[in-house]
Amino acid sequence: MTVTGWLKARSVELGASLCTAGVLMAGLAVGVPFLRERVPETFLYSFCCVTAVLLRAVIDLAVRGSAFAARTIRPAAPAPSRLEPSRA
Repeated sequence: MTVTGWLKARSVELGASLCTAGVLMAGLAVGVPFLRERVPETFLYSFCCVTAVLLRAVIDLAVRGSAFAARTIRPAAPAPSRLEPSRA
């Protein structure tokens, strides 16, 4: 996946989570009874929605960075064999 593709995918996820959080907060502001009964849960869900996307992006970047670093490190040269052929 290219950097541009990765950024597009993460921006779509972040946009969706921000939209979800915005709808929940707007519902609280308007006074939707179901949400007004559960104000702490609504705030917590909104916060977790956005945080989960950001945390996933950070973990994904860390894994991709580790994989890239592992590919750039050259493997060590194989050790010479100490076993000599047996002479009969």
